[in-house]
Amino acid sequence: MPQHDHDEIRTHLLAEDRGFYILRDFYTPEEIDAYRSWCEKFLQTGPVIQTRINSNRMPDYIHHRSHDRAERTQRIYQYFHNHASDDVGAFLRRARELRDEIESAWLEEPVYRGEKERLQDYMIVTRYTPGTGMLPRHRDYEGPAPRPLIQFWVLLSEPEKDYRDGNLVLYSRNGQRFRVESELGVRKGDALIFDKSLQHEVEMTGAGSSDGRGRWTLLIGARAKRDPYYQIVLKRIAFHPWMFPATRTVRDLLRRPPQQKAAA
Repeated sequence: MPQHDHDEIRTHLLAEDRGFYILRDFYTPEEIDAYRSWCEKFLQTGPVIQTRINSNRMPDYIHHRSHDRAERTQRIYQYFHNHASDDVGAFLRRARELRDEIESAWLEEPVYRGEKERLQDYMIVTRYTPGTGMLPRHRDYEGPAPRPLIQFWVLLSEPEKDYRDGNLVLYSRNGQRFRVESELGVRKGDALIFDKSLQHEVEMTGAGSSDGRGRWTLLIGARAKRDPYYQIVLKRIAFHPWMFPATRTVRDLLRRPPQQKAAA
């Protein structure tokens, strides 16, 4: 395995005009294909829950996630505790161990260490639907951590072959805009390490060549607070595919602005 300059990576993560670092060829094409094949099979057979649930006992599952009612993405939520001794776990640990080595320099700060311990690690595998797949501009973390909580973003597809357009767009702290695939040249197997508090979005994704597999990405080390047991039970019932049509109607109503609710 190549040696990585941790100090150089930290410098880029802390820079106002960056907040990210690219590791070229972090995974081989063969490693990417084997992992993606596992995910493709799971997407056909795995259980479906239409919301995010975080706990130390949660099995992997599928979530058809969108900010509206269009079919935009299919996600697999994976957890390290389900892959402690298999090939998937070995694939994921390489990124997790490097991430922990980079973050170890900041653990003396109590608030940072507390945030790192409070939030559960998990993975998000995302397949973008051609013609509708995108994500609006957002940030994954808005907490008090004084240093970057970092996550690995790995491209599981080849731009312009498997899909067209669909850039991940990062915004540095000083507002610079970076289109990851077309401008930074990120390709299948590259890893992008970035501060999860950076704003980012995914542009509309188009279909690739006739034999292309579409746009697949992997986020290693996403973090969210753990759900208490009662919420897990309620979510698994309310967001089961059989219940979700009714749940979604109620959820959409609750999300509507007050003036729209009054007019309804």
